[in-house]
Amino acid sequence: MGGSIYFWGGVVYAIVLSQKLPIADIIVAWFCLELMVNQAKYWLNDYRDVATDRLHPRKKERVSAAEYFPVRWLPIFSTARMLIGAGLLFGYQPRALIFALLLPTIQLLYDSVKRIPLINAGVAACGSMVRFAAGYAAVAGGWPLLFPCLLVYLQRLAIYVAAYTAEGRYLLKCRTTAGKEYTVFYARHPCLEKVVTILFLGVLTLALGRFIPGGIAVAGVIVLLSGVLYYRLNGPGDRIYWRDWRAVWRSLRSGENG
Repeated sequence: MGGSIYFWGGVVYAIVLSQKLPIADIIVAWFCLELMVNQAKYWLNDYRDVATDRLHPRKKERVSAAEYFPVRWLPIFSTARMLIGAGLLFGYQPRALIFALLLPTIQLLYDSVKRIPLINAGVAACGSMVRFAAGYAAVAGGWPLLFPCLLVYLQRLAIYVAAYTAEGRYLLKCRTTAGKEYTVFYARHPCLEKVVTILFLGVLTLALGRFIPGGIAVAGVIVLLSGVLYYRLNGPGDRIYWRDWRAVWRSLRSGENG
C-alpha cells in the first residue's frame, strides 16, 4: 500500500484532536517531505536494487531494471530532489526539517539491513512512523504522543511482514529467489504475520478511548486488513496484477456455484 497514507493519517489525527486546519502548512509539508524527500529515496532504492530487480519475475518491469532511464543518473537526481525539499522546508517550515533528515537516514539504514529477516521489516516500518509524525506536526506543530506512533509502527510492521511473506511465496512458486532470499524466510514462517497482527490489535485495544478515538481505531484496522489482503492477492510488484485478482474472483464464484 502507498506509504503516503501515513502522512495523511497523521494530518487527520491532528485535525481531530486540535480542531485546526492549517492548509498552507499541510501543503508545504506534503510537497517537501512526501513529494520531494520521501519519493526521492525510492530512486536511490531502485539504483541499489537494479541488479536483483533484473532477475525478479515482476520487478524487472521497473524503469531502472528495464533500462528505460540511465541508471547512473538516479543517485544524482535523488540527491538533488532531497536537497530541494529540505531547502524549501528550511525556508518555509524549519521545524519540519528533522523529518527531512530522518527519512533518508532510515532509508540508508534499511539498505544496510535489507537482507536480514525481521530487522529489515522493523527498520522499514520506522519510515511510516516518521511520515505519520510529519503529518501530525504539520497541523499541531509538534510530535504526537508515543502511543499513537507505536500503533502506526506495529500496523506498518504487520503490512511489511505480509508483503515480504507474499513475495517469498511468489518467488518459491516461480522457483527463483532473484536475490530476495530474505523473503523466503517470511514465506517459511507464516506465523510471523499473525503474531504481529495480533500484537497490533492488542495494543490498539489498550489505546482505544484513551489515546485513539473509536473512528480512527476502526480506520486503522481497515488499513491493516486492506494492506494484508492486497499483498496476499496481488503479490510483489509496483502495480496491480488484475489477472491474479480475477483468478481469485473466479475461484470464489466457482465455490459459490459448487
